[in-house]
Amino acid sequence: MVINSIKITNFRCYYGTSDLSFNANGKITLIYGDSGYGKSSLLQFFRWMFYNDYNFGKNDDKPLFNIAAYKEKQIGETVEVAGQIDFEHLGVAYRLNKSVSFDVAFRMQNSRVQKTDYKLQMMGEDGGYHPYTGDVANKINSILPKELSQYFLLDGERSRDIVLNSAELRKAIHSLFGLDAYTEALSHIGTNKNAKTTVLGHYASLLAANSTQTINGMSIADMQDTIQELYEIIEKSKEERKNIMAQIDQKNARRDEILKILGAVASKGNLESLIKSKQQNIKNNQQNIANLQHSIGNLFYRTYPYLFLAQITSESSAVLRKKNIEYASSYQNVFENLKKDLLKEIIQKDICVCGRELDDASRTRINAIIDIMPPGSYVYEFGQFISKAKTRIRAAESETMQYELYTSKIAQFEAENSRLEDEIQEKLDELKRLNDAKDLVLELEQIKADIQQLNSAKAGYEGRIAQKKQVYEKSNKILNDALRNAKVSAYYKDRLEFFEKVAELLRTEKDQRENQVRITLNECVRDIFKKLTTQTELDADKIQFVNDDFSLRTTYLTGGQLAVDVYSYVIGIIKALQECQMENNENPIIVDAPFAFTGNEQSEHIFKTLPTVSKQTILLTLDLNKIKKLLDNTELYDFYVIKNDTQEKATIVRGDVNAIKF
Repeated sequence: MVINSIKITNFRCYYGTSDLSFNANGKITLIYGDSGYGKSSLLQFFRWMFYNDYNFGKNDDKPLFNIAAYKEKQIGETVEVAGQIDFEHLGVAYRLNKSVSFDVAFRMQNSRVQKTDYKLQMMGEDGGYHPYTGDVANKINSILPKELSQYFLLDGERSRDIVLNSAELRKAIHSLFGLDAYTEALSHIGTNKNAKTTVLGHYASLLAANSTQTINGMSIADMQDTIQELYEIIEKSKEERKNIMAQIDQKNARRDEILKILGAVASKGNLESLIKSKQQNIKNNQQNIANLQHSIGNLFYRTYPYLFLAQITSESSAVLRKKNIEYASSYQNVFENLKKDLLKEIIQKDICVCGRELDDASRTRINAIIDIMPPGSYVYEFGQFISKAKTRIRAAESETMQYELYTSKIAQFEAENSRLEDEIQEKLDELKRLNDAKDLVLELEQIKADIQQLNSAKAGYEGRIAQKKQVYEKSNKILNDALRNAKVSAYYKDRLEFFEKVAELLRTEKDQRENQVRITLNECVRDIFKKLTTQTELDADKIQFVNDDFSLRTTYLTGGQLAVDVYSYVIGIIKALQECQMENNENPIIVDAPFAFTGNEQSEHIFKTLPTVSKQTILLTLDLNKIKKLLDNTELYDFYVIKNDTQEKATIVRGDVNAIKF
């Protein structure tokens, strides 16, 4: 089935008429509504339309009709609830219409149904719709069986209860995969020859009625009863033996588990010694780290001034070079190695080194030179400054390399301590297991005793089965010989044997088909689980997801991982139907609250996987913020918004997809 469009009029919280259209090309249709706005009511609308299902929940006492529309009417008038669904199935277009009229009474709870109309139309070759003349409910149920609807009209908040209900689930799977045909056929043929309403019972009774022969003083009918009793005893004993073997398997599994734990546990003294040794290593490393940190502090104290000097040296060199150029340009005739003290002495004595007395011009010139000269010669002082500065800088840079060596060693000690702490925790955990070992030893002894007792019981049942089977086979042979000698009974016996063989073939075929469906379903669930799960370390190929009764095998009772298991199962059913090429494999997926219990990453996997297994996916959600994060690589076919300002006047309008993507 593929749903093309719907019209919903005055249904529960929906006021007036809302029109929605859906695609069938694998893309998602998203219907957003805040909490209490009508998402669940929309899912209920489909159930009401298809199955006339009024079960809206124990705590939901609201009427079928829209309260606001009801209040607008006068007493004596009617308010109509209506719906229309256009859908396709196996290439045929259908239109389903339903309407219910309620009278308007003084009290709302006193309103009664005045008129109900339910009809189905099929599109003909002329392109128009024509009435379907058969039973509408049966037709709808043949397209989408009611017992299967809860897996395609899925309430995300109730999904756990659905897949864990083994009785309902087994019935639904049997119907979905065509296994109920085997059940009906076997029920018709029967297994109890004493039940006259079955085929076997019918021919068995005819055989007994037409046989006058006795066997060892017993009538054929009594002999048949005795053989039937033997058969039931044998089957019951086989079932008991099966239960005992299952218990033995459980005990053996637990025994192996305990032996594995005990074998992995080291001695207590050795563990404590290892823990102390590693703790001492951590203390030693911590002391080494403290020493290195102290060395780094000293190193920083020594080298910081000289590292700061590097910048000053660079800037000073530029200034001094500039001054040297000015000096050289102004006093080209001044000797480069001339010292300031000598010039001061010449001024003081007023005599040049050549013995000549100074004149005013010479004194002025010499004083000008003194003003710009350092204590020593300019060249000498400049050179000394630069040389000492560079020596200090080189020493500081060398010690910086020592700093890097210290920090590297600190990182090594810290990494080793982290590793040692992890190893200590492992040994502490092992020490705890050792403390629990005494209890495990006692449990192991009890398990051994239980296994011995169960094996004895098993042997007893096997002996009983062998004894009863011998008697059964002998009695059955005597009965068959007697029946073959009776001409009157020959025909009925042949018919009885024929249908017994048919029943056996049906049982075999049913078991094989059931097992194949179980295998296919498990593989499909596993494939979907791999796409949905966030547990990358999990070896899903070794997990058995489907129990013998077709219920979901899961260890989770709540939370996101249970939701992943449930979605894996539901989507796996759809995929299994496709692989089995079942006729009804084009069912839509309509999910209310799809991400109620899932995290962001799990929701993303579910969001991307659903359209890959179904032609049509419709999600009803209030998790808009979560959805926004999932839309970056997804194109929605349609986006609708439920508006409900008064809680009684909900309408569904087309939304802007681009408005919520960013």
